[in-house]
Amino acid sequence: MGESRGSMLMVLLGVVLALVLIWFSTGGRAGRNEALEQQFTPRPPAPGEPTPGPFELPMVNLPQLPPEVQQAVADARRQLEGGQSAPALTPVATGARARVAVEAVQREGEKVRVRGAVTNTSSAPLEIPPGAFSFRDSAGTRYATSGTAGATLDPGAGTPFELTVPLPPGLGLTLILTLPPDAPIEQMLVVEVAP
Repeated sequence: MGESRGSMLMVLLGVVLALVLIWFSTGGRAGRNEALEQQFTPRPPAPGEPTPGPFELPMVNLPQLPPEVQQAVADARRQLEGGQSAPALTPVATGARARVAVEAVQREGEKVRVRGAVTNTSSAPLEIPPGAFSFRDSAGTRYATSGTAGATLDPGAGTPFELTVPLPPGLGLTLILTLPPDAPIEQMLVVEVAP
């Protein structure tokens, strides 16, 4: 009986030690996918890089919108500029193999943080390669990252992401997920209000 209790104690200590090591190896952020936590910078097109297809800039002319849409855009803009978490104008977008759900957009000084999750909607494993996410602002500037790690999602599986982009105040922002050969998944997060 005493030998059984001693071996059980050793197993419990081993489990606790493993959990502590996992906690330290993730920097105290267990459950977050650091491969999909990236910092973005403005990136000019590389020589010979193909020109992106047609793209709608995240910009609107408020007087041309219905009153309830005007109010929703104005409210989201106020929340974002006040440093509060604001909803994305396109909270969910689905492509051929992936679904992107943006939970919150929040300004933090000169940067905007975008939190959400990407889910594999196909019946095969889906690789999210480094640099699959990019942004474009309403001035036409493209923001990209050159990450070194991606993620592989099993069918039906998802993973959270947290992306940070340096966005000047007042500009609109679109999130783009590119998973070739599929068409890019584009989501308008914030719009610039044209005068």
